[in-house]
Amino acid sequence: MTSIQPVTIADEGARLRRITRLLFAVVWVIPAILAALQLILVGDASGTHYSLATALLWQGASWMMWGLWSQVVLTLVERVKLDTARILPWISMHVAVSAVICTINVFAIAWLDHVLGAIGQVTSYAFAVRVVLVNHLDFQVVLYWAVVGAAYMVEFVRRYRERDRAATALEQKLASTQLEALRMQLNPHFLFNALNSVAELMEMDVREAQRTLTRVADLLRLSLRSAGSSVIPVWQEIELVELYLQIARVRYGQGLDADITVDPSAVDDMLPSFLLQPLVENALKHGLAPGHPDQSIEVHVKRNGGVLEIIVEDNGRGLDGLLTTSGRFLAATPSVDGLGIGLTNTRMRLTMLYGDRYAFRMSNQASGGCRVEIRIPVDDR
Repeated sequence: MTSIQPVTIADEGARLRRITRLLFAVVWVIPAILAALQLILVGDASGTHYSLATALLWQGASWMMWGLWSQVVLTLVERVKLDTARILPWISMHVAVSAVICTINVFAIAWLDHVLGAIGQVTSYAFAVRVVLVNHLDFQVVLYWAVVGAAYMVEFVRRYRERDRAATALEQKLASTQLEALRMQLNPHFLFNALNSVAELMEMDVREAQRTLTRVADLLRLSLRSAGSSVIPVWQEIELVELYLQIARVRYGQGLDADITVDPSAVDDMLPSFLLQPLVENALKHGLAPGHPDQSIEVHVKRNGGVLEIIVEDNGRGLDGLLTTSGRFLAATPSVDGLGIGLTNTRMRLTMLYGDRYAFRMSNQASGGCRVEIRIPVDDR
């Protein structure tokens, strides 16, 4: 099976050059046809009748020469960059080239006028040259510089697109590297906490410690499964959270009640990997207390149009301090550092992935406990 190679910046630039050369070669057909029709109408009005074939040959040859000259101009534009530091050599070069091209055109148009029979008193080739010099030389010069201007405009657009795409690719690579660094920060942070729980359990129940260590291994396996992607499906993230809660019960006891509700329409939506686990960990660490009965955590994931809503609630002691607004992030006043590595990391990853298109809110509930709510955009299926 043949693999599809990605289109590089150089490939796109070469493609744009080919299209430009093709357009500059064939665009002269339009004025050639118009000039031929004009010649027929003027000839009929003056009593000199020209056939369509003669008119097209005559005017077509005059205009289509610029299809060749435009390729020369495009080659010059590609090889001679417009630089303000070398403006005089640049002007001198184009003046010389325009003089050569316009001279050739004058003699060629005069020959066509002489051979095909011009309107008026053209009796010799020398006379035809003088007529063309008077009537067409200025137009040929203006036409040359118009082609030069259009060619440089297209070249500037091509260079701008290349720089823009290169900058975009660099930004995406940088963002991907930063996201991976943030994600790798979470893994040892969680692993440290999980192994601490296993170490505590080893002194009380070796079998349960072994089972917990197996769950830790399963959790790491699921985490590694998504190592190559910054976003994963909701169902995969829920698997991670369920395993984490099983490990957490080792410390918090069976009195910890966890309820996870997922909207069936949202199970395949994509969200940042390890997004829910820090939220659940924050609820356990800052809201609940080990060994206390009737403690609960509720996780709700649902889709509302093009928005994925994620809510994590607990019935613990809630947030300390007043609520304050910081951009699109609402949190407790003490400091972002006080929220821990997990939530600080989560906020940074959301900003990098979604810019200002996400919402993150932490608040105390009237009945007690903390509520964390995240809204992120999702693609319509």
